[in-house]
Amino acid sequence: MHRTNSVGGIYLAAGQSTRMGTNKLRLPLGSKRLGNYALAAALNSQLEHVWVITGEEEADWIDSAFYREPVKRKWSVVSCPEARSGQSRSLKCGVEAAMSTDLSAVMILLADQPCVSSMMIDELLGHYYAGQDERNIDYAAASFNGLARPPVIFDRRMFPELLRLQGDQGARYLIREGGSGAHVDFANPDYFRDVDTMEDYSSLLRTSLWKS
Repeated sequence: MHRTNSVGGIYLAAGQSTRMGTNKLRLPLGSKRLGNYALAAALNSQLEHVWVITGEEEADWIDSAFYREPVKRKWSVVSCPEARSGQSRSLKCGVEAAMSTDLSAVMILLADQPCVSSMMIDELLGHYYAGQDERNIDYAAASFNGLARPPVIFDRRMFPELLRLQGDQGARYLIREGGSGAHVDFANPDYFRDVDTMEDYSSLLRTSLWKS
């Protein structure tokens, strides 16, 4: 199913949407629900496999098209009931799934970033592979103005560190702690838009960013 020297995706979709007041991944956005945009980007990229990490709620926001061949072979759902205890628990569920394969690394993606594109994902993958050839890097992170942001790739040797995260500690915590990595700067801040509030959602609806 998986080949060595390839990267899988951990798609974090188990948030509580507390600031939104409703499950933001179910919100309509064009022809799909909001949670499907970054997932579509991941499935259309060079990622080998994508694990969609869900919480206690049913993942009824996932587009039915993703359940059809050949796309359905490229992803799977990982239920993580403990996700309400913090993002680190969702990360651990994803890393544990990846550890059962021979993939060389994982990319962490957020389901509430609908403007992430497959081109952006593939560019990060290219920098990760180049970094492995040149100096055996631990991670490759997207960044804007020098600040690392998701998506971010972690090499398999970083899996133990990911498993040690606690509470709401996320991937950025490990990048701040140091290690050898590549920061891939993207000039457009809109790529990193996330949707936490109704104001964020209303602002997104007024743009066409998610259509690209």
